Amino acid sequence: MPPSTPLDAAALRSREFPALAETVYLNAASVAPLPERARAAMDELHGRRTRIHELRDDDFEPVLRRAREAAARLVGAEADEIALGGNTSFGINLAAQCLPLRPGSVVVASDREFPANVYPWMGPGCPARLERVPTDALGRPDEDRLLERLDRGDVSALALSTVQFATGYRADVRKLGRFCRERGIFFVVDAIQAAGAIPVDVRAAEVDILAVGGHKWLCAPFGTGFAYVRRELLPRLEPRAVGWQAMAASQDLTRLLDYRYGFVETARKFEVGTLPFGDFAGFAASVELLLEVGPERIEAHAARLLDRLAEWLRERPRVEVVSDLSPGRRSAVFSFRPPRAEEVFRALAAAGVVAVLREGAIRISPHLYNDAADVERVIEVLSREGV
Repeated sequence: MPPSTPLDAAALRSREFPALAETVYLNAASVAPLPERARAAMDELHGRRTRIHELRDDDFEPVLRRAREAAARLVGAEADEIALGGNTSFGINLAAQCLPLRPGSVVVASDREFPANVYPWMGPGCPARLERVPTDALGRPDEDRLLERLDRGDVSALALSTVQFATGYRADVRKLGRFCRERGIFFVVDAIQAAGAIPVDVRAAEVDILAVGGHKWLCAPFGTGFAYVRRELLPRLEPRAVGWQAMAASQDLTRLLDYRYGFVETARKFEVGTLPFGDFAGFAASVELLLEVGPERIEAHAARLLDRLAEWLRERPRVEVVSDLSPGRRSAVFSFRPPRAEEVFRALAAAGVVAVLREGAIRISPHLYNDAADVERVIEVLSREGV
């Protein structure tokens, strides 16, 4: 279905997110609700776990395979380039510790990045040093300054979020990825605020490693996520944490004692230990829902909702809109700073509107289950507060 086809959020909410009828939930950038199909998939597998004799062979590796395939489709990759893990930090640490970064070289990041995309580059496992490039006056990445810093010759990697958590700023990842590839700089992307809300294409953006956690826009269980690792890099990267199932010799479960140290040839070599099968059954179901609706339609739907709020705020000059709403820069994360921001935020909460306060601004993040009535409720509360 084309992106221009309006999304019937009310019908989808009734079917997959019925509990949201009780609230105005505009906080997918923090954590999103589980759809009914994900809860059912988890309950079904956990039910068989309770009745242990009913567990089947396809409750294990086929569940993980389905999750990898869904994740790959979502970001334009192949399933053998996907490693399942518990969160975004899994993928960022993979990059910081396993990429062949030159000792003493520089990893460039924009200042004011979310901490998950900062601390792994400062840890003892990373041979390079982190350098943060100043943002613009509103705290958004300054891409011209980033490009200038990348071009100095001492940079091994660029670490950047597709969408910034506090401002909703959407980076031009295609331009940045092409710039990095031409100069032999690794491009590492934190996509937790993008995947599931806007289209993500790792090939078009020439991404080397991409990290995503599941509990935000993917509407997936806590403790689920994945990393994409570009296939051409796989032979060059050796895991720092070794899982027995990541070994080629362990693929034959009837001959586990034929110890041979050698990893499988796919991104699975970065998966460590037994993964939460029930949670990844829910992860697969959630991501498949997003794929059914289509990231392009979800993006267009959120934009239509936010356009109404942005239009209303334009008539209020005392309100500072932190998010960039220009084409190609906007996302489903919308931040604005009214006078008395904390008081206004508390009024929204008291009225049953779930949003958050981030860096002094109110952050609204609608998803596929929200509709126009939710935004009108926000405007009603803001009007009552004299915004």
